[in-house]
Amino acid sequence: LHKILSRVFSAIITFHNTEYRAKPGSICVANHTSPIDVIILSTDNSFSMIGQKHGGFFGFIQRCLSQTANHIWFERSESRDRHMVMQKMREHIANPDNLPLLIFPEGTCINNTSVMMFKKGSFEIREATIYPVAIKYDPRFGDAFWNSSKHQLVQYLILMMTSWAIVVDVYYLPPMKMEQDELKGKTL
Repeated sequence: LHKILSRVFSAIITFHNTEYRAKPGSICVANHTSPIDVIILSTDNSFSMIGQKHGGFFGFIQRCLSQTANHIWFERSESRDRHMVMQKMREHIANPDNLPLLIFPEGTCINNTSVMMFKKGSFEIREATIYPVAIKYDPRFGDAFWNSSKHQLVQYLILMMTSWAIVVDVYYLPPMKMEQDELKGKTL
């Protein structure tokens, strides 16, 4: 399905260092440029996702996705959700048969020219193996960045589908675990 969807956007995807692809029972963290990041990454690997609950079209997509895998959706405004999310993340990675958990630690789409400070949640679970991924879009044939203050979702999708191509490089980076000296003083 994701490969078909990537063709709708005329995506040309190059994956680098596939030996570092996220394994089941782990956490995959990636920068976030576009709503299609999930589609791009899912053409090469399957994921469970973690993210904010949405209404409207994105909410419909989330409900559909929840029928296919164990995803974790939360309300950003609910402070008690943070503890619940951490517990669900621990439970998820404790099962080595679960799909890798995909997280965008910046928490929002960024314009592909800089990186925002990461939310720390995905990095607080000691036992997790983290698989970092860098997604880099080439804007020469079509810009994948969604400026939601400039374009409504439907306008954005039409711009994406009518661009010449969405050219993207996905760089898998070596897996990481929290080092012993990083564990000192942590209560998680």
